[in-house]
Amino acid sequence: MPYTIDNLTVSPCSNPDMTLEDALAAYAAIGYRAFEAFTGWAKSALDIERDPAESRALALRHRMRFASMHLPPIEDDAEASADRAVRATAFAKALGVGVVIYKATSRPNYINGSARYLAGIEGLGVTPVLQNHAGSPISTLADYRDVIEGIGDPRMKTLLEVGHFHTMGVSWREGCDFLGDSIALVHVKDQIGPQSVPFGTGEIDLAALFAHMDAAGYAGDFVIEMEVKDTENTLRYLADALEFLKWNCLEPRHE
Repeated sequence: MPYTIDNLTVSPCSNPDMTLEDALAAYAAIGYRAFEAFTGWAKSALDIERDPAESRALALRHRMRFASMHLPPIEDDAEASADRAVRATAFAKALGVGVVIYKATSRPNYINGSARYLAGIEGLGVTPVLQNHAGSPISTLADYRDVIEGIGDPRMKTLLEVGHFHTMGVSWREGCDFLGDSIALVHVKDQIGPQSVPFGTGEIDLAALFAHMDAAGYAGDFVIEMEVKDTENTLRYLADALEFLKWNCLEPRHE
């Protein structure tokens, strides 16, 4: 199942100060076709209390689709937070999103909100995933194991966060081996140590990653992230990343 540009999604974490319209326009102009939405933090964050048709129409205007979305986190009020995450997932479904990122402020909160959340989204046809992120409640493989075992439900899938594993000294291969066929989304950076760098200039073998995921039967999206020091060059680096991936990780190579 060779990957094409349709398997690539761009994250607004790369340009968190851009509005949704500005981000969609800028990313579409450099060749991306899909976008990962936030519901907080970034200036492009979506308001789940608004009509999702507004955001979907905006994306279509720029010939973009919403591929994945971060949910509001499960906090200490686990039941209320789970209900809010369920509403956000229904909002995501209305946008055409296939994968949502289930988040929490602590490992116990991940577990405490999960049963109510998973029951609430039954039948929506949206896949929830857990995400590792350096400095968050799921930073290491041990953290991931604790949360996965605590939830104990195969309906909760996982996100292979390549860059944040690298920051924690965990290779993407170790992450793949541990998460196995639960992986339903992949986030991709190139890095030197913990620092994001332009694709093809760092320590992460991206071509090997894509080949490995293909051989493993993964058919989902790869979310492209760029958090470089020279932020004024981010859009150029995102365009360069697309070209790098086209020639080194996608089929046909010249697409």
